[in-house]
Amino acid sequence: MPYTEHNSSSLARKDEFESYTPPEKEYTNNNLSEDVVEDSEDYFYGTSELLDALPKVWTRSLLYVLIGFVGFGVPWSMVSKIDETGSARGRIEPLGAIRKLDSITGGKVDVVKVKEGDTVRSGQILLELDNSTVKPELERTKEKLAGLEKQVSQLNLLKKQVDLTLSTQEQQNQSLIEEKKAQINQAAQNLNAKQSTYKLQNLEKQALVSQAKQQIQTFLNERKSAEVRLDIDKNQVERYSKLLKDGAVSAAQIDNLRKEQQESKRLHEKAKSDIKQAQLRLAEEKNRYQTTMNQLESDIEQAKLQLAEQNSSYQSAVDAGKLALLKTQQQIEELQNQINSTKSQIAQTRSEITSLQIQMQNRIVRSPIDGIVFELPVSKPGEVLQPGQRIAKIAPKGGGFVLKAQMPVKETGFLKTGMPVKVKFDAYPFQEYGILPGEVSWISPDTKVEAKAGASTESYELRISLKNPYLQNGSRRIPLTPGQTANAEVIVRQRRVIDLLLDPFKKLQKGGLEI
Repeated sequence: MPYTEHNSSSLARKDEFESYTPPEKEYTNNNLSEDVVEDSEDYFYGTSELLDALPKVWTRSLLYVLIGFVGFGVPWSMVSKIDETGSARGRIEPLGAIRKLDSITGGKVDVVKVKEGDTVRSGQILLELDNSTVKPELERTKEKLAGLEKQVSQLNLLKKQVDLTLSTQEQQNQSLIEEKKAQINQAAQNLNAKQSTYKLQNLEKQALVSQAKQQIQTFLNERKSAEVRLDIDKNQVERYSKLLKDGAVSAAQIDNLRKEQQESKRLHEKAKSDIKQAQLRLAEEKNRYQTTMNQLESDIEQAKLQLAEQNSSYQSAVDAGKLALLKTQQQIEELQNQINSTKSQIAQTRSEITSLQIQMQNRIVRSPIDGIVFELPVSKPGEVLQPGQRIAKIAPKGGGFVLKAQMPVKETGFLKTGMPVKVKFDAYPFQEYGILPGEVSWISPDTKVEAKAGASTESYELRISLKNPYLQNGSRRIPLTPGQTANAEVIVRQRRVIDLLLDPFKKLQKGGLEI
């Protein structure tokens, strides 16, 4: 084999060359030319040996590459830096408070009027639930309310009539009481008049009786005087008559005395007659007095009876009026109780109507704000919703977007807010549409555990603010929409190339030291 022999001879010569040590030479001006000749011969001999010992071309090329890498690559690797990134998966969400709509009531979905990504206005209907059971019940309850309201109207009308009756009764009672009071006053006045008349008649009749008694006494005195005078005249006549016989007096004197006696007798008789008349008059006056007093006393008793009767009639009228008013008031209270009870039923029925109307309204799901339908878990009619089940998420309109992503714990060693991010969207290949820059705006304070395929992974939740709400593809802007998924590469730090190249050796060295 020539190649083997060449190599073996070359190696032998190389060993000889390496073991050869040239002698010391002294160069002078005299033997300069000789030394040059000798050196030329020696150089030619060494070069020839070296050329014979060189490897093949590919080996030399590799050597040159290594030399070039050491000469240029090592300095470049010590100066140049590359980005060390942490990868996080996420999706686009609206920036701001997302309105989450949960089902207030359960039921079957009747109509779905929007889909994910649609722009909606505040109050716009998103979906409707079946109201086939609520609507008839609402109609029946409204009919019940109309009947109750009609009943209350009738009761109020009847109560007004009874109130009018009560007012009329009060007026009638008041008029009757006034009338009875007037009659009582009249009876009292009549009694007072009778009593006054009795007193006056009593005084008057007693005065007449006293007057008759005084007149009798006067007549008795006159009779007594007449008797005395008559006796005197009688005695004088008898004495003068004796004297006449004796002739001591004249007959004329006796005649005069007899005339006086006759006059005295007449006066005596008259006095007796007057006494009888006076006694008759006294008896008559006493009789009149007694009759009048008896009549007046009877009138007084009658007046007292009339007054007592009027008082009794007054009290009876008052009691009857009070009883009538009490019955009417009881009737009014009963009507008012019926009205209150019916009004309570009306209030309850209205509450039921309000509840049913709320149920009807709750079966019509509307958007609370202007925005974009971010999520719509219920998208088909016929699905059955449970109370509290998520219906939709509405993102505020014009609020911008944020990328909500999760980064595994092992890639978050140097993670902090403000770090730049390169976002690559799954729907738009970055080779064609490029990347969207952003930065980390928020990091969750604690990790979240997510179970996948029997294994659990811990990750931090990130919020990445985007530079633009669109992707720029040439002159065309592609707007982002909520729900788009993307991969976010967070530039956690920059490292020198040499450090990355030496990492395996450092790990190997560390592993060896640990062993």
